[in-house]
Amino acid sequence: MSAELETLDQLLGGTLPLKVIRDLYPDDASFARSVHALLRDGDVQLITEGAEVPQWQWRELFTEGRILSELPQFRVDLTEQGARRIA
Repeated sequence: MSAELETLDQLLGGTLPLKVIRDLYPDDASFARSVHALLRDGDVQLITEGAEVPQWQWRELFTEGRILSELPQFRVDLTEQGARRIA
């Protein structure tokens, strides 16, 4: 199973800290690339302080690498679309 599908599978149990999701990937680059793709595709939501992180912030966080230094602040939740993808 790919790390992306494993991410979606793990999220079937509920929202998880992003630092837990990081452990599913072999390195920081594949983690950032894959989670950013899951966000863009609408399979997951990125949450901080109880609210969804707006799409305009994703590039700054993932493409520019800021997400790695801020992992503890974020949680990831599965969307209905993401759940259908692995059902």
